[in-house]
Amino acid sequence: MAASSVYSPDSPESRIELIRKERRLPLPGEVLVKPGDIVFPDTPVAKIALRPGIPWVIPASRLLGIQPSELGKSMLKKVGDRVKTQDVIARAEQGLYGRKEIGSPTDGVIEDISNRSGRITIREEFGREEPPVTFDVAFEIKCKPGELPMHMLRQIGQEIKRGQMIAKKGEAQAFFTKTAIAPVSGIISKIDTETGRVTIARPFKEVVANAYVQGTVSEIIENRGCIVDTPGVSLNGVFGLGQETYGELRMVTKSPDQVLEPDMITEDCKDKIIIGGSFATNEALSRALEVGVKGVVTGTVNYFNLTQSLGVKLGVGITGQEDIDITVILMEGFGHLAMRKEAWETLAALEGKMASINGATQIRAGAIRPEVIVPFPDYDGDLADETEFDADLRVGMNVRIVNEPYFGATGRIVEIKREPVSIETEAKVPVVKVELSDMTQVFVPRANVELF
Repeated sequence: MAASSVYSPDSPESRIELIRKERRLPLPGEVLVKPGDIVFPDTPVAKIALRPGIPWVIPASRLLGIQPSELGKSMLKKVGDRVKTQDVIARAEQGLYGRKEIGSPTDGVIEDISNRSGRITIREEFGREEPPVTFDVAFEIKCKPGELPMHMLRQIGQEIKRGQMIAKKGEAQAFFTKTAIAPVSGIISKIDTETGRVTIARPFKEVVANAYVQGTVSEIIENRGCIVDTPGVSLNGVFGLGQETYGELRMVTKSPDQVLEPDMITEDCKDKIIIGGSFATNEALSRALEVGVKGVVTGTVNYFNLTQSLGVKLGVGITGQEDIDITVILMEGFGHLAMRKEAWETLAALEGKMASINGATQIRAGAIRPEVIVPFPDYDGDLADETEFDADLRVGMNVRIVNEPYFGATGRIVEIKREPVSIETEAKVPVVKVELSDMTQVFVPRANVELF
């Protein structure tokens, strides 16, 4: 029996808003769509035609003789610019000491300019058609081909940079030491003990940004991607893990306080996004992974359930890039809590529809919440106001805390401080007093709460 027969929530159409998703490549590439195109979750919208290769980190402020904070003013290129070998990328006037310049050590894309460390990062690129390069290392270091492995400093499968020493013979006087230098960057793919030659592969791996949601392309981001618009219903959880995915919503619990057990997850849940109630057991998560469930949306879990049942180690600060075949979203966080009734009822009303989910979570600066998005691409009615987590806060509003030490806790605003207050980090920031569900009252930075 479908869970939606237990409750009779308002029509989900009352929650439909305009959802805009930015789909952006990490580096400049090729945009594959145009405004007005209809896209689906797996539609490629942009791709990098060149594989992001090896990073070259340049200690620019030291080479220029300036403070790291002054690096930005000395740059002749900006993040995202393509450069060629020996292109001048930064310049500083040194008064009596003249002008100092930095040339790029490689062809690539400027990936980062840090005013904190004073370093520039250039990501070398490998072209699609570049063939492997083979050169005679045994001849370079004057050894027999069969002896080559004992003199190699880098092995098969390892990345190397152009100009890096990859083999060395002799440890005594420098005059008798022979070395071999990599003529190109790449990956060592072969060490031939019959010919003494080493092959460096120039691998190509396409980087593609998909649409993620069904919708319409509304705007192009030059060389990077696009913005996809769709009318839809969006819900945010407290914590998640796993990457972007999509699938049909399937209710497997009959109420928001029902524990998600393994026997609820049947073989026909394969490729579905299943909706639990309160706590998900360790066995249930293992069963979901075994069956091939694409996603689990539930109230809470035990922290160790995630690491044990899914075989992952959670990172500090941000999640969403775990190498697992499932995405998990916790609507209430960790512990033993029922899913909020209104959230569960909304998901129950949406059963059978296609949803896009993302487990990415960041609990520090610039909070990111895991999300469930259900598009209504053909909807042409009135749209609800867009949910704003940074709206003006008022006494009496219900909020969720999105940072430590009260991460995931919910409560009611009882006081708003008009003047900034010093917090533990010694920074002065605007704060609100929140009364938690256990009647405890705590002061929290305004940036660390969101309406729900």
